[in-house]
Amino acid sequence: MPLILKKYPNAQVLYAGQHQNVMGEQAYFDRLIPQIHEYEMTGHWTFLGNLSPVQLAALYPNIDVLTVPSLNSTEAFGLVQIEAMINGAPSVPSALPGVRRPVQMHGMGVVSEIGNAESLAASILEVLDHPQKYRGDVGGIKKAYEPDSVAQEYEKLFERLMKKGR
Repeated sequence: MPLILKKYPNAQVLYAGQHQNVMGEQAYFDRLIPQIHEYEMTGHWTFLGNLSPVQLAALYPNIDVLTVPSLNSTEAFGLVQIEAMINGAPSVPSALPGVRRPVQMHGMGVVSEIGNAESLAASILEVLDHPQKYRGDVGGIKKAYEPDSVAQEYEKLFERLMKKGR
């Protein structure tokens, strides 16, 4: 946040989702919460809590960038990133294998180094500084993740696997 606030003094973090009592994350939370409280007091951080699908749909078009700075190596494909991208918001995920895939596949954001605050800030600043570069093909992304499109891709995969098995 310090690097981002230096360039964008009105920047805000809107933290959606559970942030307390997350299994395996308590020590990390305890270490960060004093600084987060300072950002809350200055209006730079807001915990939104768990949002309904309707609330998330209202949030995505109103953010400049979604971040998924995950440290957890069990984290999988970031569907939240696809939802944000469909609504025009680029993403800055960490370089975990599943988490980085939406940005790698669609070019709608920048991947940051795992656990590196400076890399995360630099990636966010890159997206904020060049928003048009990371807007992507929203229509194409939306079409790719429609249920019928996903089903067709699974059918193609199964057909390829069955041909290999013969």
